[in-house]
Amino acid sequence: MHQSISQRRAILEGLRQRCTLSTAEFYGKVDRLNPASLPMFSVIPNGNNQFGVVERATGEVKQICTGHDTACKFAQQLELAPAPKKPAGFGTMMLYWTAALSVIIGLFAFFGAHP
Repeated sequence: MHQSISQRRAILEGLRQRCTLSTAEFYGKVDRLNPASLPMFSVIPNGNNQFGVVERATGEVKQICTGHDTACKFAQQLELAPAPKKPAGFGTMMLYWTAALSVIIGLFAFFGAHP
């Protein structure tokens, strides 16, 4: 391939990536579902009318279904379900405890100062 063609292809690929990122950022700011994003789950045939629903990010098989329609419906249900929340980290929990303790101490100081 000619060098100028490969340079153009590289530039266009970079522009496509920037366009995808900016579109995702825009939809994130207006709290809408990005229609151009890839699905989180894919349906993979396992043979003998068995299909696996696989999470794209981790490659983990969520469930094995009999029939393509059943597997697709299950994948759509997983897509529409809200993502599980991560448990709060140690720093976050300490911040909550510190804020609660400071409010309690402030209330004791306020009511203790008035006879």
